[in-house]
Amino acid sequence: MRLNPYVNRRGKGYFAEVALARGPRVMGATGGGTFVELFGYAWMAVLDKAERRLRLFQAVDASGAPWPLGTDPAGADWAEVPVPDLPHPVRELRHLALAFDQAAHHVAAYERKGEVWVRQWDPLAGDYVMRGPWPGVDPVLVMDATVGYHVPDSDVLLFHLTTDRKTLVMRVQRELYGTAHQVETFAEEAMLDQGVVLPYQFELLGSFASDPDRTGLALRSDLYPILAEDGLGTASLAAPSSGVYWPVVVVRHLGADSLGVANLSPPASGVYMPLVVVEDLGTDTLGTANLAAPASGTYHPVIVVQNLGTDALGTAQLTAPTAGSYALAVVVVDLTQAPYGVDSLGTAQLAAPTGGSYG
Repeated sequence: MRLNPYVNRRGKGYFAEVALARGPRVMGATGGGTFVELFGYAWMAVLDKAERRLRLFQAVDASGAPWPLGTDPAGADWAEVPVPDLPHPVRELRHLALAFDQAAHHVAAYERKGEVWVRQWDPLAGDYVMRGPWPGVDPVLVMDATVGYHVPDSDVLLFHLTTDRKTLVMRVQRELYGTAHQVETFAEEAMLDQGVVLPYQFELLGSFASDPDRTGLALRSDLYPILAEDGLGTASLAAPSSGVYWPVVVVRHLGADSLGVANLSPPASGVYMPLVVVEDLGTDTLGTANLAAPASGTYHPVIVVQNLGTDALGTAQLTAPTAGSYALAVVVVDLTQAPYGVDSLGTAQLAAPTGGSYG
C-alpha cells in the first residue's frame, strides 16, 4: 500500500503527517469495555496529500481480521476504515495527532494557522463534533488508559504549546478540552513532537529552537497508580526509622478470595498515627493480624473492623508499649444477632503496659 502523506516543516527539518495509536478491535464497538477490546489493536491516521483528506487505517492479519498487538505480525497489513472528512482543507493542516477514547471512537487533533482543533465523537449528537479553536501549536494526544492500563476514569489528554512556544498546556476530554491547564514554561521557544507511553508513565518529547535537531525537551508525567484487581497477596509496610508515621489504610473487598498476611512494623521513635484495616470477607476465613507496639512514644488507636458473614473470628493480639500511654483498644462482637449466632469468637489478648497510664 502506497501512501502520500503531507510533509510539514519542523524547525529546520520536515516531518510526515502520520500518527499511530492504540485502538479498539472495531471502531465504535466497546464490547465488554476491557483494555484489550478498546486498546489492543494498532491504528494509523494520515493526511493524504494526493487525495487531500484524512485517512484512517487499522492493522489486519493475512486473513483481513484485526491484528492484535503482541501477536506475530507476519502477514500484517493496513486496511482503510472510512471516516468523515475534516472541515478544513487538508493542505492547511499540520501536526496531526491521533487517539481513541472510551467510546471506541477516534480522536483527531491538528494545528491550523496558529490554532489547535480537535474532532471527537459526541454520543449525544451521535456524530463527530469539532472542539476549539484555541491559540496554540504542536498538538499531541495521549489516552491515559494506555498508560495506567485502567479503563475506568481514564481520559484523552491534549497537550500543545502556546503560540509563542514558551508554555506547555494540557486540555482534558471530560472538560470538552475547554480549560487550558498550564504544565510547564520554557526560557526559549520549544517544539513538541510526540507523546511516548511508558509503563505507568508517559513522556512528552521535543526540542528547543537553539538546537532543533536534538531531543532537548523531555517531560515525564507522575507515576500512575497500580490498581490491584486480582488476588491480594502479602503486604509488608515497614515503618520509618524516625519522624511521623501517617495513617495507613488498606481497603479490600475480597469476594471469594483469601486474605493474605499483613505485617505492620512500628517506627523506632516518633508518633505512630492511626492504622485502619477494613475488610469485607464474604465467605472467607480471617487470618492472623499482628500489631506490634512502638518501643517508645504514644500508641494511638488501632481499629480492626470485620464483617465475617458466617465465618469464625481468628486471633488478634495487641501488644502494649513498654513505656508511654496506651490510649485505647476496642473489640466489639455481637453474637446474639443473625448471622452471628452460629459463629464462634476466637481469642483476644490485651496486654497491659508495664508503665505509664492505661486509658
